[in-house]
Amino acid sequence: MNWLIVEDEKLQKIECVINEKMRWIICRRCDKAVPPEYIQTHLSRKHQIYCSDDTLDSIVSGRRLRSLDSIMAFREDTNALEAAIGGILTCKGYKCIECRHCTPVWGSMTDHFVKKHNGLDAKDQTEQGIEMQAPFGGRLKKWFEIIDHSTVEVDEENESAWEAVKVLLAKNRRRGRASTEREENVRLLTGFVARTRWDILIEGHDKKQLMALATMAKGKDPLHKVMEVSEKYFMEVSDKFRG
Repeated sequence: MNWLIVEDEKLQKIECVINEKMRWIICRRCDKAVPPEYIQTHLSRKHQIYCSDDTLDSIVSGRRLRSLDSIMAFREDTNALEAAIGGILTCKGYKCIECRHCTPVWGSMTDHFVKKHNGLDAKDQTEQGIEMQAPFGGRLKKWFEIIDHSTVEVDEENESAWEAVKVLLAKNRRRGRASTEREENVRLLTGFVARTRWDILIEGHDKKQLMALATMAKGKDPLHKVMEVSEKYFMEVSDKFRG
C-alpha cells in the first residue's frame, strides 16, 4: 500500500492510501474504499474538503484503479475475503449459515431472517464472533467475512522491514492452522455436530490426536487392561449389591 497526501489548490490536505493489490483508493479520514468516480463527492459531503479536477487527476492518473462498475461486480460476486484488507477497519459480528450474510448488529441479523429466511430460527442458523470488514460505505456497503483471521493483506514489494516481518509471521500462522481449519459449510455437518457446534470446540486442536484418544483401546494397549480391571471391579460391586 502506498500513502498518498495531496494538497489541493485551496491548501486542503487529502490523505488517502492506494491499495495496489485490490486497486482501491482508501480515504484515511474514514478508512473506507472510495470508487474513483465518487472521490470528489465523498470528500465534499463526508469531510467538507474541496477536491478540484486537477487534484483528482493527480490521485487516479496512471494507477489503474477499479471503476465503480468493477467494484459493484466484486461486491455481488464475493461473500468472503481470504485475508483482511489493509487500511480497512475490522470488527466481529454474526454470519447467516444459510447464505453467509454478515452483519455486526444482531438486530440486523434477525431482520435479515424475517425477510430472507422466514420460518428459520435465527439463533440456530447463525454463527457469532465472525471477523469481518465493510470496505465501502453508502449504497455499496456490505460486510464480508474474513476467512483467515491470522493474516492481514500487505504489499510484499514493500521494502519496510516491519511489513516483511508481518508477511513471514502470517505465513507461519497459516501453516500452523492448515490442519485444523473448520468446515466452512456447516450444512455438510451432521445434525448433532451442527447443534452442539463441536467443530468450534475442537478448533485449534490436533484432530488426529483427538481421534487417536477417542479410538477404542486394543487388546495390547495398557488402557485395555485398565478397562478390563475396572469392568471386573464394578461387576463384583454389582454382584455384592444384588446379594
